[in-house]
Order: sequence, then structure tokens, then C-alpha cells
Amino acid sequence: MNFLDIVLENEHLKIFIMSMLPITELRASIPWGIKFYSLSVFEIVLLSLLGNILIGILVLYALGPIMELLSKNKIFKKILLYIFNRTKRKGKMIYLLKFYGLILFVGIPLPLTGVWTGSLAAYLFGLSKKKSILAITSGLILSASIVTSISVFTIKL
Repeated sequence: MNFLDIVLENEHLKIFIMSMLPITELRASIPWGIKFYSLSVFEIVLLSLLGNILIGILVLYALGPIMELLSKNKIFKKILLYIFNRTKRKGKMIYLLKFYGLILFVGIPLPLTGVWTGSLAAYLFGLSKKKSILAITSGLILSASIVTSISVFTIKL
């Protein structure tokens, strides 16, 4: 049995990995797990939070070195400038409110407001890693609460 077979057979790993992906994050892993897997709601939420928090920490610590490396290439530099400018425009709340803005930005479960974009915004606005991790984790708990409540209510109907 290879790694892919293990992942495809293991509901815990599926939820954990799905919560780490930039498109799905816990906004998809929680409802998906509640609807299709035999795990308890607690297990699904816990795995989703752990996966999302882990990727948030990794992104925060990897952004600096990756940006430095990519900015040496003219094409990547233009792409990065576009992404940075777009994130700065969308992240005005984070800039103005800093810590609490980041909590709300990550905590409101809308498209493009999760841990990936929140980590990028925290990096761009120069928030400390320690405060960023605390704010992102708080935002993820808020987001998980909202998504879980909606999922349990709508899926049970």
C-alpha cells in the first residue's frame, strides 16, 4: 500500500489535507466532512483547525524567503507586485485594525479571506509572526464556529 492509497482510505487525513489547501481550507473541509464522512463533528472541526493553523504558520514563516527569491526574477516580480497590491487593497481592515482586523479578516468565512490570504496580508503589513499566529488562530476558531453551525444546521435539514 503506497502513500496515496493510505490518504485516499483515511478520512482523518482527507479532512486534514483538505483544510490546508488554499481554495478549500476549513470552509470546505468542515461541511464536506460532516456530509460525507463518519467522523464526529468534533473530530472534523479539530482536524480542520489543526490543518489550517499548521499551513498558516508554514506560510507565515516561508513567505519572506520565498518572496526574496522570487523577486529576483522580473516576471515573478511583476506577479508578486500585482498580488501584493491586490492584497493591500483588500486588506485595508487589517492595516487599520492590525491584530483585530486580521482576526476578522480570517474569521469571516468568505472567499479569499482565509489563512492563506490572511498570512500574506500579515506579512505585507509587517505584523509580528507571534501576533499574526495568535490572530490567525483566533480568526480560524471564529470561522470554524460559523461554518460548523451553518453546516450542522443545513445538513441536518
